Amino acid sequence: MSTAESRQDRQLFVRQSTGLVREASAFDAMVFNAVFSAPVGATLAWGVFFALSAFPGADLVTATLISFVINVPIVIMMALMASSMPRTGGDYVWVSRILSPPLATVSNFAAAFSAMIGATFWARYFPVFALGPTLVTFGVFFHNQGLINWGDDFQTSHTWIFLGGLFMILLMTAILIAGTKVTFRWQNTFWIIASAGTFLAFIVLAVGSSGSFRAHFDQLSARFGEHGNAYQQVINAVHKSILTEPNAGLMSSTLPAIFVIMTFMMWNWWSVYLSGELKSASNRNRQLKIMFTALSWDVVFIVIGALLIYKVAGYAFMSAVNTSPNKAYVIPSGPWYHFLSALTVNVPVLTVLIVGSFLFWSLPAMVGNSFMPVRTVFAWAFDRLLPAKLANVNERTHSPVPSILTVMGLVTVMLVWSVLATTFETWLALGVLAGVVCVWIVCVAAFTFPERRADLYQASPANMSWGGIPVLKIVAPLSFLVMAFLVYDVLKYPALAIGTSSHWWYVPAFMGGTAAFGLLVYYVAKVVRRSQGVDVDLVYRELPPE
Repeated sequence: MSTAESRQDRQLFVRQSTGLVREASAFDAMVFNAVFSAPVGATLAWGVFFALSAFPGADLVTATLISFVINVPIVIMMALMASSMPRTGGDYVWVSRILSPPLATVSNFAAAFSAMIGATFWARYFPVFALGPTLVTFGVFFHNQGLINWGDDFQTSHTWIFLGGLFMILLMTAILIAGTKVTFRWQNTFWIIASAGTFLAFIVLAVGSSGSFRAHFDQLSARFGEHGNAYQQVINAVHKSILTEPNAGLMSSTLPAIFVIMTFMMWNWWSVYLSGELKSASNRNRQLKIMFTALSWDVVFIVIGALLIYKVAGYAFMSAVNTSPNKAYVIPSGPWYHFLSALTVNVPVLTVLIVGSFLFWSLPAMVGNSFMPVRTVFAWAFDRLLPAKLANVNERTHSPVPSILTVMGLVTVMLVWSVLATTFETWLALGVLAGVVCVWIVCVAAFTFPERRADLYQASPANMSWGGIPVLKIVAPLSFLVMAFLVYDVLKYPALAIGTSSHWWYVPAFMGGTAAFGLLVYYVAKVVRRSQGVDVDLVYRELPPE
């Protein structure tokens, strides 16, 4: 080994510059947060209405507004931390510099694992809730049985679901390799198209009437064997287990509904993982604006979307039609939001625009879920916890290609597991629980930041007070309690994830296993590097270079 190579092996960081470039704008980051936390159209298409059947009387509007309130301290905490140490890696940098490197690998692995679960979810979502329903809907409206058959395959066949998800993974991989600018160009373009289709659905619902919806629903149902008042038959099929209107005061429905909303909406701070590539990332107000804009966007349009579908289809119908199985619902297409919206007016051109636009939600939702774990692998390699090759950056595109290929390979393996072994509800809940581990550790780091790293805190944007009390001392405990509530929700209402109360131990076991794996990564790396003459602990005494 040459003298130069020997010195390189023993230096703290892999090199003196990350090789990443601050190319992301505030708009890029806002969309990044919005589509990661609650891609409105995709969330409405399936996610939130699950609560109506699982928890009769669930008030999605109230649950969404409560979710907004409990997200506020989390967003403030994350914005202050991100602006104080704006580096690639997010919580990995903060926790390692404030608390300890082992806790940093735990928190960062938990976040990355949660994100990879999300990437898998949205890859699988594409064939099951976007491509399949779109083909079926087009087949139904245009009397084409071939399209219906293809659509059914993408929603029910393990092979076709995997192939549809794999297509999204390969597309996402190619886009990430092309670089940050290209990635956000695709993200923003797809988001605009998908949002336009969602807004068109809102307009159709706003001008449509319950009478026209019922007439079109009955007419279409008659084509597939349900004659007479099909709309009412759907409600009657599960009448004893549903309520005709939401009941915000019914805690057994409202509390789990909040969890359902939060599975999508608790991530409006995700742009912290863009801090190493975000312009003016050290500007506290910019960080706050980005996160609160994304949070407000999600809340406003989920509320509008829910109220509009209630106006036309009715609360009782939406509860009944989402209860599976419902023998009175005979239309080949699932009762997804975009399909029901288009049925309101039953105009072919509007159907194509509304239903077709939902094909564009999965990719922007996958951006944040794949971008973040790629940066985790990169940051760990840059700090020498992983092989240095994983920190290589393409000089032309400024993209960490080895990290991208590693993460997307793992997502592909997780897709197989997801398709064969878990429901969508369980998969989402696992992502939340992994995220809780991360946020809990960040809460401790944020609360102790003013004392443990006074040198960094005093000169940082996080140094602000309310009534003489450091803001972090207020928002960190509140954020910790919000995460504790989510864990309580899963334990209290098994239908959210674990199926039966006898399996309560799955929750601490999963969270403990997530933490244990993070510790394993750190201590194995420490032993290996020590044998090479490198003390990895020295890395964490200073902020990494930009």
